[in-house]
Amino acid sequence: MAKQIGSSLTVFMVTNLERSKQYYREVLGFDVTDWWAQRDGLQGLALKLLQSPAGAGATPNPPEPGSDTGVDVYAYVEDWTALDQLYSEFTSKGAKISREPIVYADGGPWKDFVVEDPDGYHLAFGGIDGSRAHCSIDPHIDSVFLWVRNLDKAVDRYSKLMGLEVREQDRYGHLHLFHLDNNTGLILDSNGMDSIPVPEKGPVLFKVSTKNIDKARDEAVNLGFDVVYGIIRLPQVSFFNIRDEDGNILTVSQDH
Repeated sequence: MAKQIGSSLTVFMVTNLERSKQYYREVLGFDVTDWWAQRDGLQGLALKLLQSPAGAGATPNPPEPGSDTGVDVYAYVEDWTALDQLYSEFTSKGAKISREPIVYADGGPWKDFVVEDPDGYHLAFGGIDGSRAHCSIDPHIDSVFLWVRNLDKAVDRYSKLMGLEVREQDRYGHLHLFHLDNNTGLILDSNGMDSIPVPEKGPVLFKVSTKNIDKARDEAVNLGFDVVYGIIRLPQVSFFNIRDEDGNILTVSQDH
């Protein structure tokens, strides 16, 4: 079955919505909108701040037996370097630390600390000093580059293909950055491409998903993409490959 849930939000009922928004934005470094407060994308630490009804107040979780601090949301970090950086950032901005960093030897070892917001909600941050601590490169793809010859035309084509918003602040000269739902960037780059011939063949550069493979094929063709392979229909997945006018090839797939 295809993936159906992409992210979730923890709801905090707060007594002063504007105060909470300011705290999460200015002290904890969240991206705060009218719909959510998130740090490192909706698949990072994501909250929904809602105004509590008059007289209702906030309702933080009580401590578990044997603990003096309740936890309302837990955020996991990659390693202790990242954890220490968060702690330094929060304390430098005046965050209230309700539990200082502590190491639990039998947890990996595990290290965590807890931050308290204006309504007494507790956000715990923790992780192990794992096997990737020696690596300076993060194990995820941050952005994908596509080389294009006509930047405006390519931006229009890919925005319509994936339903992406085109914003002026995402244009950087010969580059345009699209922010994808999984916090990955799609970067279209036209630098020096005027004199570069379009390749006749090439590999698939990345894959995107759809919930309707036939409709997705029709939409891609109507936008000027060439279908160069498929639709291939298998028991667990169907897919096809499309090619843009600059020779970039991508796969569109649907899980069953």
